[in-house]
Amino acid sequence: MENKKHIVVVCGYGCHLNEQLRAYLNRVFRFVQDCHPQVIIFCGGYTQQKTAPGFSEADIMVGYTELHKWPSFMLQVLTDEFSYTTYENIQNAVRHIRYVLKEEKVQITIFCEAQRALKVSLLARHFMRDLVKDVDDLRVETVNWERANPVRELKTTVLTWLAIKFPLLGIAERESRRRRHRAKEI
Repeated sequence: MENKKHIVVVCGYGCHLNEQLRAYLNRVFRFVQDCHPQVIIFCGGYTQQKTAPGFSEADIMVGYTELHKWPSFMLQVLTDEFSYTTYENIQNAVRHIRYVLKEEKVQITIFCEAQRALKVSLLARHFMRDLVKDVDDLRVETVNWERANPVRELKTTVLTWLAIKFPLLGIAERESRRRRHRAKEI
């Protein structure tokens, strides 16, 4: 069996450390303890500028998980504080992965909220298809706490698919602008 670098991507969900976010991060922490990845990337921007000024989702996640003291094996922790949408989480994570990858084989595990799993899978297969050699090297792990209305989430998943298939329509860019504007209000 060939040796592969294992990279974990963690999508962020808000800048307030509530019970659901703690449970999500505890699951990520247990996974890291059990699977010993070499790199973990926390993704999430400054999405709640009014109620959590100066804090990004990535900051909150790193701060919480560092309280648990990472296991003694070597783990590189990276953050992406420029993503405001699921689309940007995955797209920006790819940039970090390419930076640390070199010529190594890679296995990628992405953590997300369960309702977003289909959207994350679509995005991962689109943006990461050239990074993995085998379909089994790309996994999505979920925690369910129903952050979004399921009908709204289905709509955004369809929009994400359209953004992938027809990039010239600018759907991803419009959603990013909308989300960045909303971040100032919450």
